[in-house]
Amino acid sequence: MSYLRTSSTVALLALLPSLLLCTGCVHRTPALGGTYTLEENSGYSLLLPSLSTQASDQDFQTTTLTLPGSKPSRGRLCVIQGSVFSLTPDSKPNQWTVRSLSAVGWQKRAGNLDMHAEWNHFLRDLLEIERQSCFPRKETFYSMRRRIAETIPLPANEAAFFFYSFGGSGFVDLAPGMLIRIERPLIQNATSTARANYKGSLEADYRVTAPSSIGVELLLSHTANRRAARSLAADANLLFDLSARFKPHPLLRLFLQSIGDAREQPIAILLGASSIHDLDEATRRVEENGRTRCPDSQAALDCISFGNQTAVSLLSSVRINSRTEPQPFGTPMGYVIEIASSTSGRRNAATDRALQTASLIRPLVDGGYAEVKFPRTWDSISHIVLLPGDRLEWKP
Repeated sequence: MSYLRTSSTVALLALLPSLLLCTGCVHRTPALGGTYTLEENSGYSLLLPSLSTQASDQDFQTTTLTLPGSKPSRGRLCVIQGSVFSLTPDSKPNQWTVRSLSAVGWQKRAGNLDMHAEWNHFLRDLLEIERQSCFPRKETFYSMRRRIAETIPLPANEAAFFFYSFGGSGFVDLAPGMLIRIERPLIQNATSTARANYKGSLEADYRVTAPSSIGVELLLSHTANRRAARSLAADANLLFDLSARFKPHPLLRLFLQSIGDAREQPIAILLGASSIHDLDEATRRVEENGRTRCPDSQAALDCISFGNQTAVSLLSSVRINSRTEPQPFGTPMGYVIEIASSTSGRRNAATDRALQTASLIRPLVDGGYAEVKFPRTWDSISHIVLLPGDRLEWKP
């Protein structure tokens, strides 16, 4: 009996290092810090957050926002009084009150208001009070915008607009979790259209990451035919040099390509600046010229127009069934489940089973995730747009 106990002890001690090593390999469930609930309200599929204390007076609601960090300087200049969105200092240090439309307010008022214009006006005011040093030192315009958008009811299919300006404006404010994919045909003789002159494509993928300072950085993560670009024009080599070029201007905005009947089609343009003010001013000039070229060169910003021969795609890094996969920016959740869970690409028993077992969590600016709760119908999940960093899972 003593021999058996000793042998068991030795065996356990021998296994202990392996067990300790394996604990680092166990999949850890992300910490949840709140929920979003999808509700239908007279044509609006709203995501209603439970991320902070809320009080409602029917059409409008107030939300308490607590900022980390040291106490900021606050005064009468640190107030935004908008007709839809407002922000005012609370009585407690580092607490602010956000006023916005409630779920009832979206139902009753949103149809009579230009909500994009109201939000853009609020963002301009938010920029101004950020310049007045109203917030803690480490708090930026982008983080404040994200915090506020996380805590107010918003249409599910327009979340990308309120978080990243993606919508009718034609541009996106770049943020961590995004991926830029650039492709340009590699043609040996540009004056000829012969298929034999096509030698593949120049390809460059850039991950958008968050450095220790404000703004974002571009990190080159994949290339193809980079050596061949050295023999081409200088602008071909620029495709692989965006990381260094835009590092001095970390606030980045990407104008996406458009297709239409106009003689000059809007092309992909990447803007970089060191301040939101300069970025907005450059954006205004790009829009004035029909989004066909960069604005005049200035030291305060940088700009690249990619031309009609270059395809520029914006992707979101989304974790799907424990694998990180790039998805086209703004892809609906329903589309991903329907395509990925069916070999035929059509709804069947497998896609219905995936729908009934699907779960979605969304990252928060302070860390952790919020669970997104939704009705188990295809119509409901077609309104949920996947954002960078989302985690989507279902059972096969």
